Amino acid sequence: MVPSMTTPLRVATYHRVSTFDQDPSLARAELRAAAKRLGGKVVLSVEETGSGARNDRPGLQRLLLAARKGEVDAVLVWKLDRLGRSALDVLANVRELEGAGVRFVATSQGLDVRPGSDAMSGLILRVLASVAEFERDIIRERTRLGLEKAKAEGKRLGRPMVLSEAKAERVKKLRAKGKSWAQVAADVGCKVGAARLAAAR
Repeated sequence: MVPSMTTPLRVATYHRVSTFDQDPSLARAELRAAAKRLGGKVVLSVEETGSGARNDRPGLQRLLLAARKGEVDAVLVWKLDRLGRSALDVLANVRELEGAGVRFVATSQGLDVRPGSDAMSGLILRVLASVAEFERDIIRERTRLGLEKAKAEGKRLGRPMVLSEAKAERVKKLRAKGKSWAQVAADVGCKVGAARLAAAR
């Protein structure tokens, strides 16, 4: 459906964070402001946590389904890499939106790809998608080198599952104060499973 002069643009916003400790509120506000600038109305807002390396994320699939069903006119993301880290995945997703007649906007990067848009928009999209994939490869390489260095230095990798007596006591005190398992784990510096085991001692 193409919006008329009197019908506001039906906007879907999508934002992905990699971990639970990232705050999506800044991106949420930015996306809503961008939708307003475009004269649109947010009819679908999707936020999810997960790796950009996976293209089968439930929220992303819900977004693409809404586009295929003609329920949205434009999709807004904060940055291109929120849609995905693989250049092939990003391009496939944007092409699917284009095929459904849906406009795609990466608000913080000034990217606006409309169905049937000019060659320049397509070129910019491919460059940005390649950069996103390159950044992912760099992060992966740095992580691998860091792990190899830690192993060479004899460091134990990961957090220990068995907490010290002092930490176990802290877990129990925090739980007694009504803190959630996630809050306790963050405060003590362990995984939720380790906190639960310590509380059960």
